[in-house]
Amino acid sequence: MKIRNYLGLVAVLLFCTACPKDDDGPTAIPLRDRGEQAAEDDALIRDFLQTHFYNYEEFAAAAPDFNGKIVFDTIAGDNADKTPLIDQVTTKTFNRVETDQTIYILEAREGVGEFTPTFADSTFVNFRGIKIEEVTDDSDNLIGTYLADSPFDSTANPIWLDLVATIEGFAKGVAGSKPGSGMPTDPDGDGTFTFAQDYGVGAVFMPSGVSYYAAPPANSGLGLYANLVFVYDTLLAEQADHDNDYIPSILEDVNNNGFLFDDEEDNTDGDAVPNFRDPNDENDGVITRLEVEIETDDDGNFVAFVGFLDTDNDGTPDHLDTDDDGDGRLTINEIVINADGSVTYTDTDGDGTPDYLDADS
Repeated sequence: MKIRNYLGLVAVLLFCTACPKDDDGPTAIPLRDRGEQAAEDDALIRDFLQTHFYNYEEFAAAAPDFNGKIVFDTIAGDNADKTPLIDQVTTKTFNRVETDQTIYILEAREGVGEFTPTFADSTFVNFRGIKIEEVTDDSDNLIGTYLADSPFDSTANPIWLDLVATIEGFAKGVAGSKPGSGMPTDPDGDGTFTFAQDYGVGAVFMPSGVSYYAAPPANSGLGLYANLVFVYDTLLAEQADHDNDYIPSILEDVNNNGFLFDDEEDNTDGDAVPNFRDPNDENDGVITRLEVEIETDDDGNFVAFVGFLDTDNDGTPDHLDTDDDGDGRLTINEIVINADGSVTYTDTDGDGTPDYLDADS
């Protein structure tokens, strides 16, 4: 799936092999200014939202034979009195590569599931991605917008998607879309499984700056700086813990900016592995699992994350603190890492508290 090809935005130079300069090889084409591109993208998306509507009346009526699919159409003629999309969407604005980017989210139907996924979680979805095309005059002024005839990417059957591994506009759009009531059923016993019509249905309209920008997927036909709409069904959702350290991945966005890959803030030990994928975030020799508070069952099995521990009350939780007890000695110097990689937690004064958690050891 093309939507899974990109984890983030990268600054790249494209080369136009069809335009060689003399015989010196291809000519580098510099990227467009991101601020200017964002403004153009937003104007194009808003034009589409102002001039189009979706089949909201079918969603409101919820007839037994309604398939729950979003259909877009132009506000004109017999549809001149329809409510435009611009009046039915919500927005999210976030800064990427020093540029504010705004996505527009349509919630056609709210799911009934209890868990609301974040951009760091996993969802079982159907989707289709379509390019928003533009019509311009001879001076490149925007005249109108419409959708491409066919999707550039879509699912034939629902798939699990780790939202962190998708383009950011999609992840931020699906975040907040509640799933349905549960797993599919086979009511007729013929091997045809269906979901109850109670799952989330929505769409996200996104600028190129949080989709593929100047690096579209191969053979997608998108071209550079494509603005997109993804329509999706959120069937199921699960909270993600990518490194199995008991901390939900969304809570490892240390600076809480909606991005898990910040070089410094989200990678405490600077080891090229961001915290949400690192089982020992600060590389102090004590795995993160042992530095958080959890709920367990009667057999000692993990049930749920409860909260962060801060042994020395210095405001830095233990899993991000290289001196957990604040005694001036690094945690890694108060344990013994054996030759086989196992760890011995020394307790010098024999009081039952290991040295690395004991300020008076």
